[in-house]
Amino acid sequence: MTPNMTPHALWTRYAGIWSADPATRASELQACLHEDCSYSDVNGQLVGQAALSAYMGGFQGAMSGAQFHILSAAEHHGRSLSVWELRGTGNAVLQSGKSFAALSPDGRLQHITGFFDSAIEAAR
Repeated sequence: MTPNMTPHALWTRYAGIWSADPATRASELQACLHEDCSYSDVNGQLVGQAALSAYMGGFQGAMSGAQFHILSAAEHHGRSLSVWELRGTGNAVLQSGKSFAALSPDGRLQHITGFFDSAIEAAR
C-alpha cells in the first residue's frame, strides 16, 4: 500500500477497482487488499483477490458504466468504514451503502463487508 494513504484515499482507490478494466484490476487489488482478503455482502462471501476480481467482473457486466463514489471514510484501531454511493449514467444514484473493513498490519483492506441501504434509507 502507498505509505500515508488516508482512509478516504484508500477507499476511493478501492472503489475505483469496481469499474477498472481487467488488466488494471489485479495490480490495484494488490495495492489495496491484503493477499489473505475476504469480501462479503448480501449476495455471498468470497475469499481471495482472484475471487473478488471475478465478482467485480460480473458486477461490471451487470452494471455497465456504474461507479462507486466514496462520500466519507474513517479509521481507528485497525478498522475502517466508508459511506458510498453507486452512481450510473447522468450521475444518478443507483444504490447507497456502507462498507466496513478490518485492516491488515500494513494498512491495506483485509476483511471487507458491504452493506446496502434499503430503498427507504436511500431516499432520505
